[in-house]
Amino acid sequence: MMLKTAVLVVGGGPAGATAARLLASEGVDTVLVERDFSYVKPCGGGISSGAFREFALPENIIRKTIDKVLIVSPEGRKIEISINEGAIYITDRGCLDSSLRQMARDRGASLIEGEFTGFERSGGSFISCVNRKENGVSIKIQSDYLLAADGITFSVGRKSGQPRLNRLYTISARISPFDGDTCEFWFGTIHASHFYSWIFPSDGHASIGTGSLTPQECPALLQNFLMRRFGSRIEQMMQEKLIDRPRIFPIPAWKNKSFGSGKIFFLGDAAGMVMPVTYEGIYYAMKSGQFAATAIIERKPEIYRKLWEERFGNRFMVMDRFKNHFFRDDASIERWVGVHRSSAIQELAMKLWLEKEPGTHKLFAYLKAFGSLLTP
Repeated sequence: MMLKTAVLVVGGGPAGATAARLLASEGVDTVLVERDFSYVKPCGGGISSGAFREFALPENIIRKTIDKVLIVSPEGRKIEISINEGAIYITDRGCLDSSLRQMARDRGASLIEGEFTGFERSGGSFISCVNRKENGVSIKIQSDYLLAADGITFSVGRKSGQPRLNRLYTISARISPFDGDTCEFWFGTIHASHFYSWIFPSDGHASIGTGSLTPQECPALLQNFLMRRFGSRIEQMMQEKLIDRPRIFPIPAWKNKSFGSGKIFFLGDAAGMVMPVTYEGIYYAMKSGQFAATAIIERKPEIYRKLWEERFGNRFMVMDRFKNHFFRDDASIERWVGVHRSSAIQELAMKLWLEKEPGTHKLFAYLKAFGSLLTP
């Protein structure tokens, strides 16, 4: 069986579903293939209120509205920051992805639950093979464009000979019940290796986790964070099974190299589009879907990378250098956190994180606040 379409999107998360939605809205024949519609990626699910407006996301997927952030330094200094403009909306990742796919379907995209197994080039087209989940039948899909939005699995990338993405690792679990209204970011190498540990409250529960350069040290780091955050209460919490089984999951490390070529585009996590320092991926995944759709609609595939770099290239580069400079040891992290005691820096940091405005003036104003701390 052979299907024909203008665009085949592999992966139904925020990047792929957004691209499919925008393409179909402009009358571009689009097929989206997602391996498992029921899959829920481990994720805190935080999205800024500005992103909700920008992408017209449905408010019924919001589980918690956050207007406060707590930062805790390695030495235990606490900085509580109020979000004066906007908010962080906590979503359930499974619900978010499902809603985005439904929005794509409503605009006219065709959705197939199945596994992409490979592709070949045929003239100016791609012939992709997909095994349908419902019956195991293999189908072929001919497309003019191939959008790889398949995340860290990187199946399209591997089939096209691309090197594997550099990786970091997170370990997370759910605490239930949990009553809180503050997103917590805890720093310290004893429980977060080149990363941070977090608590993101949701509706009656919270996501708790940490990150590392290697999966092997993740369980010990999470245990250290639980002890630091909850102290002696952790033993009772474990006995009462208030914390579910942790999940280790890889995330890409940004290296600015996996945009694709010709009419193959890499989107979202498949392109390593996770912001250094904050490790935020949902918004940038949706923007990559938007930029890819724009390039296809305008019949200018070469502008996909240009659109991304003009909007986010400097920000990703600078934040990657920030990460390498300040996350190397506790003393450096302590100095970085200390700068945020200034209310002016707090406001600027929140705007950079949540508003995502074009331009670099706020980014360089933020950099200026660190002055001599950025010198080797």
